Amino acid sequence: MKSLTAAGLRIVEEWTAPDGLVPSTVTGQAPSVPFEDGRVEVLRDFLDPLLQEKANADWYRLAVEGGLFSETDRRFLIALSPGRDRLSRWHCVELQSEWDIMGKGADGLLGSAPYRPEFSMLSLDGNVLCFATTWEHAISTSVLKAPHRSHVLRHWAEGLMDGSMDDMGDPNDLPLSVAARRWLDHH
Repeated sequence: MKSLTAAGLRIVEEWTAPDGLVPSTVTGQAPSVPFEDGRVEVLRDFLDPLLQEKANADWYRLAVEGGLFSETDRRFLIALSPGRDRLSRWHCVELQSEWDIMGKGADGLLGSAPYRPEFSMLSLDGNVLCFATTWEHAISTSVLKAPHRSHVLRHWAEGLMDGSMDDMGDPNDLPLSVAARRWLDHH
């Protein structure tokens, strides 16, 4: 969790997930969602001398404008994996006054190295998905409103209902197949 602190995020204790959230595993397919489904994306080239500042500014602007959180309530959900070969799950976090999501944050739980982000974030109500990924020469930050309307995400969730990945989750959580069904049924 030290990397979350370095990113400027604080875990919010005593948070309970509402029914019907998109399973965090499903959001791993979000970079494949076409722009026609409402995905808004900003790309930044690795060679940009102001990459850290611009990438962080892009993330914040997209997050606030898209509705991931507001300037007065900076809480949102982040997908974190409890361990190697385990499915990620949603955790409630709050953005602190000093933060560095794309630099120090990406050098831990939010990516593979500084400026190499790989994360999924969700608004508390589940209606806004923010995600970042690393491509060959650039990083991408995107927002997708109403992820339940995405055919890509719905199709992926339908495929998970076969139960083939249920044993990869935390035994205290709903099986992935059940969580996927609840999300699809909720919307």
